[in-house]
Amino acid sequence: MEGRDDLPTRVLSALVGVLLLLWVLWGGLALILPTLVFVLWLGSLELRDMLAKRGIRLNLPFLVGGGVLLFLFSLPQLYWHFPQVPWREVALGLFLLGSFSHELLKGADLTRFAFTLMAFLYLPWSLGYVLLLREIPDSTLGLWTLSLPLVASFATDIGAYFVGRALGRQKLAPEISPGKTVEGSLGGIAVSFLALALYTGLVREVFPFGLLELWLFSLLLSLAAQLGDLVESMLKRYCGVKDSGHFLPGHGGLLDRIDSLLFTFPLTYFLVVLFT
Repeated sequence: MEGRDDLPTRVLSALVGVLLLLWVLWGGLALILPTLVFVLWLGSLELRDMLAKRGIRLNLPFLVGGGVLLFLFSLPQLYWHFPQVPWREVALGLFLLGSFSHELLKGADLTRFAFTLMAFLYLPWSLGYVLLLREIPDSTLGLWTLSLPLVASFATDIGAYFVGRALGRQKLAPEISPGKTVEGSLGGIAVSFLALALYTGLVREVFPFGLLELWLFSLLLSLAAQLGDLVESMLKRYCGVKDSGHFLPGHGGLLDRIDSLLFTFPLTYFLVVLFT
């Protein structure tokens, strides 16, 4: 959402990214699972490199290995056949036991443990909800359910960017991200609501509720998307970097592109379960 002059490059690479994303989502779990593993691996490397600038190390094998285990424990098939088992919590418990044991044997670096746990909750814990969303209420309509946080996040990003550039005056969080404004934030909320109203109007089976519920749904998702954006900005400022990496031309790193989604994926899952 910060002002940049490379808009054509951003738009072109964004279109390519969206087409690839739609292909993966349409392919179902067989494509989504390896894609999530790739996102976890690359995102973990970006976090490792950023935190290294503050002298902080991550336990990368535990982060990636534990994340893959969490993805496997987030597969809907497990919940269909063994609904009484809290699979994701089991994965978190195993990760904690393994990480604690590693630190007991390898130097008791509690800073490494704390930041690796934060990274585990930030990346694989949030991304794992993609697997659950893709199958709610079933493998056919799940494609549309999973699209809800994508539509809300992208619309919020676009609305905040253009409204902020045109009308932005009041700073939203100047110490974290000087380019973001209150007006841009409100523009993101408004565009997100319009986008979701249009989208759910086309696919009523995904969200068969009234306008008030849709407004509340879109408001919460838009706020979550902006919170995710600000959290990543805070992390980058803490590490003293402008971008998390160099993943997409004009877009910075992978984490710069998925920061909003890391907050809207889990929230969408909770809201869909609550609303339905």
